[in-house]
Amino acid sequence: MDKKNFRVLKLFNNNIILAFDLDNKEEVILLGKGIGFGKKENKKAYISRDSIEKAFVTYDDKMTNDYFKIVNSTDSKVIEISEKIIDSAEKKLGDLNSHIHILLTDHIGFAIERVNSGLEITNPFIDEINILYPEEFKIASEGIRIIKENLDIDLGKGEIGFIAMHLHSARKNINVKETVKSTRILNEIVSIIEDGLNIKIIKTDYEYRRLINHLQGALNRIKNKKTIKNPLLSNIKEQLKDSFEIIEKIKQKIEDEYEIKVLEEELGYMAIHIERLKGEEL
Repeated sequence: MDKKNFRVLKLFNNNIILAFDLDNKEEVILLGKGIGFGKKENKKAYISRDSIEKAFVTYDDKMTNDYFKIVNSTDSKVIEISEKIIDSAEKKLGDLNSHIHILLTDHIGFAIERVNSGLEITNPFIDEINILYPEEFKIASEGIRIIKENLDIDLGKGEIGFIAMHLHSARKNINVKETVKSTRILNEIVSIIEDGLNIKIIKTDYEYRRLINHLQGALNRIKNKKTIKNPLLSNIKEQLKDSFEIIEKIKQKIEDEYEIKVLEEELGYMAIHIERLKGEEL
């Protein structure tokens, strides 16, 4: 049986331990059924690879302590389900930031508490999340099914969006608050466009998907201070005056949110997309 040499640093419970990998010289959290049984802290232990269902590296003492708190305050079934979702995500998306083991487990545990208390989980950005992060959304949908199947709790469609944002943030190594902020801003920009055109955009239409993807790309370029050339800018400003009035409000919104200057070249391309929503030939 293939075994690895560890020093057991902390026993969370019979299924989760913190250990020092003596081969790779790094601290890791190991998960596996009964993996901690019979082990003693500060002692060496040979652990078979087959018994290790999941292993992830800890960055620092804070992360270890945070995970310890989660383990002590969360139902073991919730931890197990969270790890199943993370494992599925890493198989499809690649390695995720290790903090997902803390953040997603804590989030799902809290969501279950809210539903059990009779509080409805709503997500006003569900359509945008589905468009922007389709792979994460699909994995999160399966995660909600697993939760319902194992715990007989339906967290609802809104929670699919929140789990998808956690997965996306871990995939891109960004704070989930930044993912939520970007999604909220996109939603509010769409509202500005709807008010300006006096229309209600059908969120299942292709045009809406194209608009959201363009706006997301524009926001990323603006935040990263990447500039693009727009040789048609003067013509756009002249011919699409109504759309450019809407753009000015969007410009102010982005500048207020990110405290950054938005260049007119980027705004010109936005105006073209807004004009398309009017159904006019450009």
